[in-house]
Amino acid sequence: MAVAQPNIVFFMTDQLRRDALGCYGNLLCQTPNLDRLAADGVRFDQAYTVSPVCSPARASLLTGLYPHNHRVMVNTHIAPALGPGLSPELPTFGTLLRNAGYELDYVGKWHVHQSLTPQDFGFARAEAGSLGFEGTQRLQGKTEIVPGSEINVDFANGRPQVIAGVNGAAEEETWLAQRTRVGIEMIRDRATRARPFMVRIDMPEPHFACLPVEPYASMYNPADIPPWDNFGDTFEGKPPGHRRKLLEWNLQDKDWGWWSQVVARYYAVISQIDRCVGDVLAAIDDAGIADNTIFVFCTDHGDAMGSHGHFEKAGTMYDEVFRIPLLIKGPEAWVTPGAPQAFVRSLDLMPTFIEWAGAEPPEGIDGMTLAGLTRGESPEWPDSVYCEHHGEVWGYQSQRMVRTERWKYVYDPHAIDELYDLASDPAELVNRIDDASLASVVEEMKARLLGWNDATNDMLQWRWVRWNFPEPVAPEDAPGQSQLPA
Repeated sequence: MAVAQPNIVFFMTDQLRRDALGCYGNLLCQTPNLDRLAADGVRFDQAYTVSPVCSPARASLLTGLYPHNHRVMVNTHIAPALGPGLSPELPTFGTLLRNAGYELDYVGKWHVHQSLTPQDFGFARAEAGSLGFEGTQRLQGKTEIVPGSEINVDFANGRPQVIAGVNGAAEEETWLAQRTRVGIEMIRDRATRARPFMVRIDMPEPHFACLPVEPYASMYNPADIPPWDNFGDTFEGKPPGHRRKLLEWNLQDKDWGWWSQVVARYYAVISQIDRCVGDVLAAIDDAGIADNTIFVFCTDHGDAMGSHGHFEKAGTMYDEVFRIPLLIKGPEAWVTPGAPQAFVRSLDLMPTFIEWAGAEPPEGIDGMTLAGLTRGESPEWPDSVYCEHHGEVWGYQSQRMVRTERWKYVYDPHAIDELYDLASDPAELVNRIDDASLASVVEEMKARLLGWNDATNDMLQWRWVRWNFPEPVAPEDAPGQSQLPA
């Protein structure tokens, strides 16, 4: 019988497209372990990151706050960073779980502070080996790029950037395998003790450079990979930055023959990650703790990976970047298998973890607990999601997005706004912002955006800016899709 506090194993990835997984409809990329996880648990179909950039997204995950509230606006390791990283004075699920009696361990990528470590945020043990802090460095993963396998982007100054290739190291020597083994060691150790625990395993993959080992590197024939539906975007009627993003990466002349080779390596790394997930799930079973352990799989954000011809993530608010996989499996006391359609955010995991632990989430956070949804209940829930971007590659930038089931509105004060009809244009190719027949839709979506702005204490406080918007509609007061014209 399950006890009051379940163990939590949290498996994170970096820059993983939702639609690269079989359980989300991909017919080529082989992810059998994640597919079984989705079938046996909860697969959130409308899960979103609130930021397309690593540090803000990861800080939101820890705190349950939007970036404009926790103030980690861009990546902590680049020049525009406002500070060294997340303030240790903010409540996080690490410190709150520790206070609720949990033992916490961390392995892998951190990227939330330049010098503070997971141990400053509630984790008892942390193994490094990735960007963000200096740890005990037990991890000694190998990367040995096979000569001639490199796929490069060549810049005007003659400097190549490797974005894909083949790792010649043995699979058991890779960073993925090393982190997985350390995470499994932590699980096995904690399973022998009386206290509930969380183990977080955080992979920097499949973020580029995509360097799979064999046999994964040979799993996908580029010729078998069809182009994304939006690969041929012309950017007509869209913000100039969408075209500029191609130029910044020197991708304007890359055809699908080139891109399919990159995607093949991306898929190969994802299949390698899937193997690691299977190993962790098997370790939970072998340790005899499956009846009291919740397993959560998520990512910080997605990757264009050729959609719209783009690479990476920052600067646009397309679904390939913001819509993410979120899978949860666990005992029936906490998890009822299903596929909720509610608009949820990765920052909602923070209060969820706290509720599972039997504690109270802090007041004033933006996150909403998913515990009811994971139990198969139907709590009242907003019918839209709100996301933001503060810049990265080009320094500071201000973008906001509100998305409903049918419509997406993107506010960009430095360019032109965007409106996409996701029912007829799921690939987000045609910007309808100036379509006179949709003026009432634009008005409604602007009202929704301002309502989310006010609900989260966001930026639009100057009255002469607000006077250009309709009266705000709070997320809980939104009229629903039936009120919007076809």
